[in-house]
Amino acid sequence: MQVAVNALQSGGSVVWVDACYEIVGSRFKDFLSGVHTSERAATSNQVSADNLLDKFNHFTTPSLPHLLALLTHESSAFPSTDTSLIVVDSISTLFALAFPKSAENTSNQQTSVKKSEAAHWALGRRWAVMGDLISKISRLAATKNIAIILTSQTTTRIRQETGAVLHPAITGTAWDTGISTRIVIFRDWLFQGSGAASTQEEYIPGVRFARVMKAKGISDEGFGKIVTLAIEKTGLREIIVDPIDIERNGSPVLPVSLLKRKREEVADSQSEDEEAESDREFGWAGDDMIDTEAVLD
Repeated sequence: MQVAVNALQSGGSVVWVDACYEIVGSRFKDFLSGVHTSERAATSNQVSADNLLDKFNHFTTPSLPHLLALLTHESSAFPSTDTSLIVVDSISTLFALAFPKSAENTSNQQTSVKKSEAAHWALGRRWAVMGDLISKISRLAATKNIAIILTSQTTTRIRQETGAVLHPAITGTAWDTGISTRIVIFRDWLFQGSGAASTQEEYIPGVRFARVMKAKGISDEGFGKIVTLAIEKTGLREIIVDPIDIERNGSPVLPVSLLKRKREEVADSQSEDEEAESDREFGWAGDDMIDTEAVLD
């Protein structure tokens, strides 16, 4: 929402596509009001929040075909020439609905084989759709000079070396290549005290952490800088926190290098995608859809 408000304030139009829950209009207006309040520029030529909303175009896509029809078919009317930002909220939900994970029934071997073949076909089809979608979205962003933001949930995956880890709900070679920048936002406990040896620490509620995982096509293999922020009624507020507090109180984070698996470790794999190979090792044909709190607001 904050990025959309900033784009509107800069004079551009915004396209917001809801793939799961509809955007809360009252909350978005609060964000717009927060911009005006913070700037304290109550002049006669100031653009009102209602005028900004006239440049906010809202769409709802109940299924993946609806989203494909909206973004992948070129039109002279959409997006408009003054569009500077397109946001697709919770795009992973549409893929989960279009390609659901099916439980295998081993009581009937013939039926199980058919279901396994169908699952392999669906998984291959899923990758094909993902690759085509991200390719056309990238072309749309480049040809129209539009920033496109896709928000997605995370899933939980089990690995022998690390146990349960969070993983992007949508991933794959083609998809990751098409993503220029990736930012993960997550929640964790944060206690802030007067020093490392302080026993009187104050719990800070509603804290979120943002970290750039990939920027301009280059992935960050290290831990990188983590920004601490809070989502308030009228917008985002950065929280200045000592890195020692984050390290001492936060949950352990594994570097990317520890999460990679060698292709040889997965037997009888027919996929070129490392993560799908890991899924098959545990009998998963698709992604788990365990919702977490690592959701972009």
